[in-house]
Amino acid sequence: MNNSVLSTIQNRLVILTTIFLLIITVAGSGCKKGEGAKEKEPAAAVENSEEGGEKKEAGEKKESGIVTLSSEKLQAAGIETRKVNPEPLSALISATAVIEFNGDKLSKVSPRVSGRVVKLLASQGDRVKAGQPLALLDSVDLDQAWSDYVKAKGKVEMAKKNLSREETLFEKKISPEKDVIKARQEMGEAEADLNLSVEKFRLLGIDIAGMEQQKNSGKDSHPLIPLTSAVGGAVVERTATPGEMAGPDKVLFTVADLSALWVVIDIYENSLPLIHVGNGVKVSVSAFPDTTFKGRIAQVGDVVDEKSRTVKARVVVDNASGKLKPGMFATVTMDAKGPTLEQVIAIPEDALLLDGTARYVFVQTGPGAFARRDVNAGRILGRRIEIIDGLKKGDLLVVKGTFVLKSELKKESLTGE
Repeated sequence: MNNSVLSTIQNRLVILTTIFLLIITVAGSGCKKGEGAKEKEPAAAVENSEEGGEKKEAGEKKESGIVTLSSEKLQAAGIETRKVNPEPLSALISATAVIEFNGDKLSKVSPRVSGRVVKLLASQGDRVKAGQPLALLDSVDLDQAWSDYVKAKGKVEMAKKNLSREETLFEKKISPEKDVIKARQEMGEAEADLNLSVEKFRLLGIDIAGMEQQKNSGKDSHPLIPLTSAVGGAVVERTATPGEMAGPDKVLFTVADLSALWVVIDIYENSLPLIHVGNGVKVSVSAFPDTTFKGRIAQVGDVVDEKSRTVKARVVVDNASGKLKPGMFATVTMDAKGPTLEQVIAIPEDALLLDGTARYVFVQTGPGAFARRDVNAGRILGRRIEIIDGLKKGDLLVVKGTFVLKSELKKESLTGE
């Protein structure tokens, strides 16, 4: 091959190689540009999507925990609010006790003198009035008292006549003055004996005027002693039987006014600063679990029991309904307030709601608008709960209708999802 032909072939190869390299270069640049555009476009799309998601999430967070009710729903829900105010912490004291008779309205009827029960006028369970005869007693002491009364009355009449005669003789200067003085002394002694006789009848429970009328009428020359109660109420016990002999040492009737009863409770000495006469209490019994009986502390004991370290306190509880019976077991609860008490925020237990381990309440933030407020609960104070954190003075706390708000909040949460 000559040199000219070889040179021509080399030139063509260089040209083809150059063209091939240019094609490859252009093709590679186009691919990279397209890939970069594709990569950039999804990144922008993702960025825009994330921005929209953040805005949406921010919007949901802003509305989270807010319930808005129309006026119709608000009225139907029966929502009630109460302004939050710190209050003195009261200690809830609970004690078991036994219901007893009211000692101030209890009468144990015994004969004042020995005698025989002639007639019974009341039975156990009867309602009697104060002074009403429950039984009649025949006693020799009554006969003796009547005899002493008649003698004393006769002496008084004789002493009056003797004094009148001596005063007349002294005026006529027939008798000396000392006889008048002596007659007056005898008159005083006779009147004293008569008064003593009358007092015996009073102690026996006998109306002397009625007895004299009975004696003078001749209908019954042998009166009987009535046994009466000092208080009105129910005959809760009768031990008397007709014909038995009884004396002052035997109780024949027990009459009690059951309209008010006593509940004696034991108070531990560390609670004494919180207990005061006049404190209101609530009494409940197992027989009527849905009924609460109100009473007040009437007396706090002065002696601490050495073994139990307790002091007895007496509660007077109203029993106008007649449901309480002496001998029943009872539970007494009271809100006792001490001289220096810490201020706490306490809410009704129905106002506190649970969401897993979280506790929250609803607070009114505007007309028809209510916000969920997470709180930290503290001590249980009877039917109230102490709130340590999450509420402040002046907040409008929802105390009624909270479950309606809880349901509405749940609906909004499901709708948002």
